[in-house]
Amino acid sequence: MDENYQNGQNNGQYSNYQDYTANAPYMAPRDEGRSNGTNGLQIAGMVCGILAICLSCCYGILGVCLGIAGLICAILGNREGSNGVGIAGIVCSVIGIILGIIVLLFIIWAIIGLQRGMYDLLPYQM
Repeated sequence: MDENYQNGQNNGQYSNYQDYTANAPYMAPRDEGRSNGTNGLQIAGMVCGILAICLSCCYGILGVCLGIAGLICAILGNREGSNGVGIAGIVCSVIGIILGIIVLLFIIWAIIGLQRGMYDLLPYQM
């Protein structure tokens, strides 16, 4: 047997050691009052901007409406704290508005062309 271990007691170097970690509760990291930066308005702005880009080919008006809604949400969300999600929402919303206006103008041009007759729009006569 070990010569430091006598009558059930450890008289060695670590005889007064007590393990206090067994009963210690989990300590969560402190929140220093900073948020992670992303809020719901920024996410809503980005989602509306992405939908505006995707749906701008459907008559153009959907892209313009969703783009305006996304732009408003992203700008209001960026007032609380600007980060990549908010900036992506603004960029996607502006692209959706521009694409929606282009498609809307094309559809208006096509409707006017159909009313006048397509032959008037051709550069040469058939």
